[in-house]
Amino acid sequence: MSHISILPSIRHAVAAAVLTVGLTDAALAVDQAAASLPRVPPGTAAVAPSAARFNRVVYLAVSRIASGDAEAVPTLIRNRVPLFTLALLATVNRVEAGNAASPYRLAEVGAGYAVPLDGRLIVIDPSGPPAAAGIDLVGRQVLAANGRHLAELRLVGGNDTMQVIDVDALFHRDGRHAPLVMRHLVWVEPTSGQSFCCVWLLTALPDGSYRPTADAPRWLREGTRDDRAIHVDKAQFFLGMPTREAFALTELPPGTDLTWSTDLRQAATAARYSDATLRQLAAAVTRAVEPLRRPAR
Repeated sequence: MSHISILPSIRHAVAAAVLTVGLTDAALAVDQAAASLPRVPPGTAAVAPSAARFNRVVYLAVSRIASGDAEAVPTLIRNRVPLFTLALLATVNRVEAGNAASPYRLAEVGAGYAVPLDGRLIVIDPSGPPAAAGIDLVGRQVLAANGRHLAELRLVGGNDTMQVIDVDALFHRDGRHAPLVMRHLVWVEPTSGQSFCCVWLLTALPDGSYRPTADAPRWLREGTRDDRAIHVDKAQFFLGMPTREAFALTELPPGTDLTWSTDLRQAATAARYSDATLRQLAAAVTRAVEPLRRPAR
């Protein structure tokens, strides 16, 4: 297989299988003013709780091509997709002055790709990884494709304790690869500094609004590690090579399922979040999480 012939496969496979990002016209219309998520600087340790920046792990995700027509994907791609860890990290700062009852704030959330270096998971530059990482030519193409799609993670609202982040994704549902919006609420508990994440799926409607899917929202603990199993649909190959639509996630990151309530369904579907709608979302999620805080009988 020549270098030229594998490039389309790598580009589409990783764009879908690792980030499953594929902006639709409807999503662009709704989110054209949304800000791209910051990149985590190369050299940053993915797990560094005492660092000044990016000191909380929202989650770390490694993808693997696992089900459906997995064997139809060229081995060169299949073996290299799991080499890179998607790191969604947050910076939590302690407030030195002001309200002593709320000493922690969420300063930023960022994303990057990391590999093991000298015994630690280190974020690297997707366009120029260090030689010490030992990434071959095909691996560099995979990594570069990942890096381009980091820009499609979108910040759609936030304040000093919460940020809401969207990414367009394909999920294997009802025997097909369905285009959905994967929404993340990254939340820092202001008195303890502990971070959490709530993730749910939305369907983008023709009028630009959103509707929650039947999947339950999922509550993630800080430091969650996600083994992303990717489903392959050979019907979405072109000239024997996989396209973006050929790959889909099968599950949300591991965590605890919450129950959809009427107020949570309403608050979870805003196109963008103002201070008022963020408060509504926080209140709805707090009520949904409350059963998890009760001691088991």
